[in-house]
Amino acid sequence: MRDLFIVGAGGLGREAAWTVERINAAAETPPWRIIGFADDDPAKAEGNFEGYPMLGSAEKASKDNPGASVFIAVGDNAQREAIYRRLRGHDFPAFIDPSAQVSPTTEFRHGAYIAAQAVVSVGTDIGKFVIVNARAGIGHDSYVGDFANICPGVSISGHSRIGKFAFMGTNSCTAPGVSVGERAQVACGMPVIADLADGELLSPYGNLKR
Repeated sequence: MRDLFIVGAGGLGREAAWTVERINAAAETPPWRIIGFADDDPAKAEGNFEGYPMLGSAEKASKDNPGASVFIAVGDNAQREAIYRRLRGHDFPAFIDPSAQVSPTTEFRHGAYIAAQAVVSVGTDIGKFVIVNARAGIGHDSYVGDFANICPGVSISGHSRIGKFAFMGTNSCTAPGVSVGERAQVACGMPVIADLADGELLSPYGNLKR
């Protein structure tokens, strides 16, 4: 078994631990041993979370466990990147929930997370530290850039391109072939029917430049 600690003692961290536990349960030989959670919040420096010990800050956990693998369970895209840069030198595995349906032709980068009941279709390219949350669907031949966050129930149609650090809110969707720019944000439930420029916010009130 490989030692693993999870950075982020919050909702996404709980989901990540659940996925790892499910991966272990489905394997003939469980591949992972969760040694605990790390969190930069001083109030979470000690004690337990989801039945696992708190290991202190991300840097402390890294120093105390230099050979451990790390999963960054932080939903904020910029924070997720910042933590990755601070903890370089560790292994950052990608995790796919056993209930997800993922094409064998999908390309994955390290640190990505495919949550429960997500569907990732053929010919897709998933960047590093991407979150594809529960029940989200990524259509064929689509691209999702590094550190993007695809929220629950999102539907990405085929040949779409989602830029780095983009945020697709819960139950939003894209028309086929549409591009969502880097650091663009799409509000919950919004359809993207035309290309969205870098840094734009698509909300019920229209396209607003951030």
